[in-house]
Amino acid sequence: MADVVKNILPVIQAKAGEKKLTIHDDIPAELPLIMADRDRVAQVILNILDNAVKFTPEGGRISITAVEDGEGSVVIRIADTGIGIPRSEIPRLGERFYRVDKTRSREGGGIGLGLSIVKHFMKAHQGRVEIESSPGKGTTVSLYFPIFKQSIGTEDEN
Repeated sequence: MADVVKNILPVIQAKAGEKKLTIHDDIPAELPLIMADRDRVAQVILNILDNAVKFTPEGGRISITAVEDGEGSVVIRIADTGIGIPRSEIPRLGERFYRVDKTRSREGGGIGLGLSIVKHFMKAHQGRVEIESSPGKGTTVSLYFPIFKQSIGTEDEN
């Protein structure tokens, strides 16, 4: 996971730099392996980071952290000090083509598919997405990836 994030950050740093955003990452190198396609994980994280940059005003902060949750998942959390999302809108965020603020999304180039792709990817990999937000205070997106469990051979294989 640390390598995936390390490869993504230069891509997003350029956009963040234009808005004078600070990005802090705290991804431990010793996290367990997850059950997921590396390129798709990168796509998911890049999508969430891109949204964080897009909806965080100039001078804001974005952080990306990762922890093992003790319940069989690695949790990636991306938090920003952005404009936030009204609580009533959060359940609809994974719907295709849905945008909370259509005017602002159109200006930023979004068509409302990014979070739908994230949601479907996470579901296909037995993971989940949780979003917490407060208007004017920011948003935190938590991505729960199942930890890879290597099966040890059984007696039937002998």
